Amino acid sequence: MEFGDFLASAAVAALVAGLVSFRSHERKTQLKSINRERAKWRETIMANALLVQHAVVAQDPTKIDELHLAFRLLLDPHDEEDQLILIAIENLKGVGKRKLRMAEFSSRVALLLKHDRDRSRHEAKPWFLRFPVPKRRPYSEMAERRALWSDTDPAGAWDDRREGRKP
Repeated sequence: MEFGDFLASAAVAALVAGLVSFRSHERKTQLKSINRERAKWRETIMANALLVQHAVVAQDPTKIDELHLAFRLLLDPHDEEDQLILIAIENLKGVGKRKLRMAEFSSRVALLLKHDRDRSRHEAKPWFLRFPVPKRRPYSEMAERRALWSDTDPAGAWDDRREGRKP
């Protein structure tokens, strides 16, 4: 092997190593940024879900409408499960079954947040470990959706007497 061949091989190896290093650093920076944005998005969703609960307890339909808009701007307009979250918020303005409706809303939001966390973990893995892709679990598959709330509420926030029913 001549010195010229050795020099050419070293140059090619250095170029490949530089490209791999650049791509690795770029991906790491991109993942950090995406994960930071997703964490802020999850915090916003959780805060708004809590505000929905407060608006339902206070029976404030105007505030529920404002929060419906906030969720509409945060959720995917093409995702069926996200659209069902918006329908669940709209249903919270109705009279009766507030416990059940609020339980459905909170379960749907919890599934959304879990799916987003799973996707974040999945995307942080190396490319050769990214199978299978996490799928969002629909609310309809939840076994716990029946009777999530007990008939008694020690805080009194869900007192059915407010809705005109006898205890």
